[in-house]
Amino acid sequence: MKKITQPKTASHKIALYIRVSTEEQASNPEGSIKSQEQRLRQSVEFRNLEGDFGEVVTVFVDRAKSGKDTNRPELQRLLQAIRQKQVSLVLVSELSRLSRSIKDFCEIWELMRSHGCGFQSLREQFDTTTAAGEMVLFTIANIAQFERKQTSERIIANFSARAQRGLYNGGSVPLGYRTNPEKKGYLVIEEEEAVIVREAYATFLREGCLSKTGLSLNERGYRLPRRRACGGDRARLGYFTNENIHHMLTNPVYAGLRGYKVKGELKTSKAVWDAIIVEATFRKVGHILKKNYRRYKSPSKGRHPYLLSGLLFCGVCTDRLCGKSAHGNGGKVPYYEHSWSTRRQACLNKKVFACQPNRINANQLEKLVWEKIDGLLTDPAFAESLIGQAKKEHAAQAPVAEMDKLRNRLRGVEEQIEALAEHLSKIPKGVSPAPIYAQMQKLEAIKEESRREMEQMGRSGVCSDLPAGLKDYRDYLTALRSLLVLSDTPDLRARLIKWLVARVELLPNSFKVHYFVGKSVIVPVDWNPGADKAHVGPGAVSASSLPIRMVGGSNTLTNGAGHGVRTRDLNLGKVAL
Repeated sequence: MKKITQPKTASHKIALYIRVSTEEQASNPEGSIKSQEQRLRQSVEFRNLEGDFGEVVTVFVDRAKSGKDTNRPELQRLLQAIRQKQVSLVLVSELSRLSRSIKDFCEIWELMRSHGCGFQSLREQFDTTTAAGEMVLFTIANIAQFERKQTSERIIANFSARAQRGLYNGGSVPLGYRTNPEKKGYLVIEEEEAVIVREAYATFLREGCLSKTGLSLNERGYRLPRRRACGGDRARLGYFTNENIHHMLTNPVYAGLRGYKVKGELKTSKAVWDAIIVEATFRKVGHILKKNYRRYKSPSKGRHPYLLSGLLFCGVCTDRLCGKSAHGNGGKVPYYEHSWSTRRQACLNKKVFACQPNRINANQLEKLVWEKIDGLLTDPAFAESLIGQAKKEHAAQAPVAEMDKLRNRLRGVEEQIEALAEHLSKIPKGVSPAPIYAQMQKLEAIKEESRREMEQMGRSGVCSDLPAGLKDYRDYLTALRSLLVLSDTPDLRARLIKWLVARVELLPNSFKVHYFVGKSVIVPVDWNPGADKAHVGPGAVSASSLPIRMVGGSNTLTNGAGHGVRTRDLNLGKVAL
């Protein structure tokens, strides 16, 4: 965001909004971004010659962002500036720069109207003070949305036509293949990887299920290449899992087929590349997978509600804990278990991903957490302590102005780099460009440092939102408590927990509840179930062992019903077991 000093007598406080859709446009120093800003500033200067039009107080630039939605950081900052009445007029080069969605534009326009902010576009001349002008405004916004959807339809139609001809449309290249640089859309077999694919199919036909196939492949030393190993931000160890094996066995690419969808229906055509396995083998494997798969049924009345579903995380490895169940001597036992490590260890004989506690009894943990929620709903002192801690943490945060300062510095450095790149292109032959390269390296270092500082401030929770007022927060808790009086059901308890709690962290000897006390203000509270006192705010708790039975290690516990059929894990999606 760039601050511009202008005379204080100007009637309008003008914000310029600029947007480009692609990285190519964003990286061009003399491209659309510079042109849009130049045209907008010239327009303001021209209007000021005719009278006291206004001053440009700030510029918002969204680089390589689509106008299909409002998920744009600079647009959000612009909307916040409108709410705080820091600007009284928004100026754009054309309406589609602001939004290509009629729904989003209506909401933005309503926000502008309610806060007394005007809107003007250089390309489309309209007067929003009249009914006819407002009609024209919405008509143009509707056309912009139509153009975006029409472009999307053309791209989809082109992809579909290429797929029907058996061509590859790009994206991640499947294991066993590489792209053909001489023919776009063609794949070439990578023989070293193709051996792994053939062995995976052969092993599945022999073993008959995914987990045994993964165990067999991992034990015999087969590994996925690093570029193929799944795991997101986790350690990419190259092990076979139920997920990556299932993806491999259901990918028609290996049978020399190109899969595509027509109106939601999956179809295949003959691909332009050679097959790694014969089509009959692919069909046979698919038949076995379909036979093994059991469609998920809606939860029965006897199913445990899992009040902490989606909120429970391991405080050590940050993995999400998902709800599962097992059968022991005492009957069916609900518990929470590490989802990521469990899925990967299903195909391993030795534990590679270990974290304690790995499993925890759901009934007992939920009881303890609900006691804290009930205490918040009934104890005014607890609510007051949360608000007090939130205000302390908010006061200790770096102010929002510091974040704006970093953004300004980052943009200034980017402009300097663009200017140096322009000078570099004009250096005559025989003149050394070394000094310019050295300066650009220094600026890149400053740019990277600024980005790191901004990310660190973002992670620490720097925001402009204040914690909720104590009276408002207590009124909110009173309203929730009244709901419990009317109907205290597990479903309502789960809803209340999600409304009040951001996340619950399970620690080796305690747990930590992060409470919502504002739109983006969260206060963590350490709970030691073995003690009588809660510690508000971050910090370790010296606690004795959790009085909760850890599930695991017992040979009387079996996944699934008493006859040994494995309970379906919802986190595995449509994976046949």
